[in-house]
Amino acid sequence: MLRALSSFFCLFIIHNALIAQIGGTQTFDYLNLATNTRMIGLGEINVSSSDKDVAMFSANPALLTDSVNQYLAANYFSLNAGIANSQVNYARKLGKKGMWGISAQQLSYGEFDSYDLSGNYLGTFNANDFALGISHSRKSGVFSFGGTVKFAQSLIENYSANGLFVTLGGAFIHPEADLKVGLVLQNIGFAFSNYTAEQEFAMPFDARLGITFKPDRMPLRFSVTAHRLTEFLNIAYDDPNQVNEIDAFGEEIENKISFADKLARHFVFGGEFVFSKNLNFRLGYNFLNRRELQVETRRAMAGFSYGLMVRIKRFEIAYSRTIRHIASGASAFSLTVNTQNLIRRRRVIE
Repeated sequence: MLRALSSFFCLFIIHNALIAQIGGTQTFDYLNLATNTRMIGLGEINVSSSDKDVAMFSANPALLTDSVNQYLAANYFSLNAGIANSQVNYARKLGKKGMWGISAQQLSYGEFDSYDLSGNYLGTFNANDFALGISHSRKSGVFSFGGTVKFAQSLIENYSANGLFVTLGGAFIHPEADLKVGLVLQNIGFAFSNYTAEQEFAMPFDARLGITFKPDRMPLRFSVTAHRLTEFLNIAYDDPNQVNEIDAFGEEIENKISFADKLARHFVFGGEFVFSKNLNFRLGYNFLNRRELQVETRRAMAGFSYGLMVRIKRFEIAYSRTIRHIASGASAFSLTVNTQNLIRRRRVIE
């Protein structure tokens, strides 16, 4: 266990030193999108909350535990302009080989009209992103360790990019209290083919650390997640078109982003109001989304998200909505089924 922990943190330090990412220069960035209703309802980023949610092993493979054995989940995230992000997850325990999971994600951008340089109509084309992952996890006392190997493909008309990625996850799971701590090194990998030979993009690596805790006898579960840890204070977007204010002497006032603002953009806060084991309400706040997508004249609820989960016997239905901009939000739906003994064999009495 100690060797595994040492390797885990050494790899984190290496990537922290070598990788610096700037928005707009990455490919396969869809691999960092929220793919299930729990994550979306809790602010779109979470690596420590599970509560029998099999889809969460896509966020942290260490959350692939016995509690989600033989669970199947289908998630549909309807984004703006007809873009849809869908994912299917399934987990199963294979004896002494531990827990295994498989996930498939598709991000569909829809159909587009195609024209040549002269403006002549050439028909239509599609754009899609796809990822297929296999996950495995094992427990050692109160610790759980997991990994995911993922093949990713991005298609735009006749152009494509392909990559192979590994995600490593660790979790501390308290044996009695409702307490989990998760650490994830996400999307460590490379592209073995790109759209064109001349293009070079950074990979969508991210390091995330989160904690989820429910105080005893309190119907509220808290989550705090830190993301983009390898970039530290470099994730604030510097808008080159922003107009600086003019002071009373006619001098421009430079718009500077404070240290506290930069630091806060790394954190996502979530809460679950646990009315019962079969019903809860989710609420999330993503400071980075709010700062980058709000309209200065009317900030409204940008950066907030909410959701509802209902369990009926072996079925779980959930809905979440994230408010990214004053113009509109995006909704997600999911259906989770416990497939254990779903089809019972009938006994034949002679």
